[in-house]
Amino acid sequence: MPASNPIVAPTEPQSPSAAIDAVCAHLVPLEAESVSLAHSSGRVLAEVVRADRASPALDMSSMDGFAVRVADLTAMTSTHGLPIATGTDCEASIGQAPVSMRAGHAIRIVTGAPIPIGADAVVRHEDVRVANGFALLQIATSAVQPGAFIRRAGENASKGAEILQPGTLIGAAAIGTLATFGASNVCVHRRVRVAIITTGDELVSTDRTPAPWQIRDSNGSVLASLLGARAWIEVVAHLHAQDDADALAATLATALESADAVILTGGVSMGHHDHVPQVIERIGATTVFHRLPQRPGRPMLAAVLPRVGTRAPRLILGLPGNPVSVMVTARRLGIPMLGQLAGLARGAFAAQRLHIDGDDGTQLGMRWFRLVSERVTAEGERRLQLLPTKSSGDIAAAATSAGFVEVPPNQRAAGANAFYPWMH
Repeated sequence: MPASNPIVAPTEPQSPSAAIDAVCAHLVPLEAESVSLAHSSGRVLAEVVRADRASPALDMSSMDGFAVRVADLTAMTSTHGLPIATGTDCEASIGQAPVSMRAGHAIRIVTGAPIPIGADAVVRHEDVRVANGFALLQIATSAVQPGAFIRRAGENASKGAEILQPGTLIGAAAIGTLATFGASNVCVHRRVRVAIITTGDELVSTDRTPAPWQIRDSNGSVLASLLGARAWIEVVAHLHAQDDADALAATLATALESADAVILTGGVSMGHHDHVPQVIERIGATTVFHRLPQRPGRPMLAAVLPRVGTRAPRLILGLPGNPVSVMVTARRLGIPMLGQLAGLARGAFAAQRLHIDGDDGTQLGMRWFRLVSERVTAEGERRLQLLPTKSSGDIAAAATSAGFVEVPPNQRAAGANAFYPWMH
């Protein structure tokens, strides 16, 4: 009998970023759908957005004042000044077609109004004295150059220019742009459907009074909050499985029927009741990594269920069971992996670097996620403070945290560190 191929153990990436890259290499963005502009906030753009017309669409004034011809400025500095045009169609107004200049006259104009046909400059209201229907220039004519205070057609963007790129997380600024260029319907990636599975015989629901040997299920609530706060994620199920391989396999199979990604908590370490690794292998998923050099969250596991028919590859994350481990691994690694399914650009997850006040002098030979509080100084600078924690089960310490910093191996926390707030 020929020898069977040996099972190759998954590699252990040496950083969270490397782990994210390794997993995202197996995932593809979900299909696109069209939603109304009113329902696009927080979603991920799936196509290039182009300007449907020039911006501005025509020459317009950037100031309140008077539209003039530069050739008439000398008359505007004379004793009487330049007559102000009166009568029908003799004022440049917002929302109206451009009027025509009358030779030897000035035309009143407001900010945003079309430049009159034949005008080549705008003089600010504060640079003019008005007397008896005449506008008298109060500054040197040399200070008014052709094009003064005129916003030229297309200076922001020409018609057909690329305005927004796929992978953009749609926020207020993008909404304004989409509305400006007539995108009443927006092509976005479908929401990532995520199922949460908490494991463990010791868990009871949050509405129950646990015995001393039981704990309430906080992990499911944590994940529902972290993920549900993002409009591009839809939490479709919150399930529980006992510490039994067959029960877990059945629960995981059920979750994968409707979900694009499944996040499990607990059961990924080395104990004889840690069934997640073997169950993942049983259902045919490929483990990308199991264990990372990080604290908390070293036992973390990531796997991908290959494409089946029209179903895109699905992500399976096994997080440790301790609450703080769940929080930091889901925020630091899980959300960027889900972002790959959502079509988000990787730059969307870049961390800020903020300074930590004080330092306890400790170091660790691996990545260390440390809980921090945040304050704003009188000068408006954001500063962080390390929070004392007793273990990765210290959910009480996490309650007052703003997020965590990622301290590199063999370094102290003092100075600037990558900061990951919970809610951004």
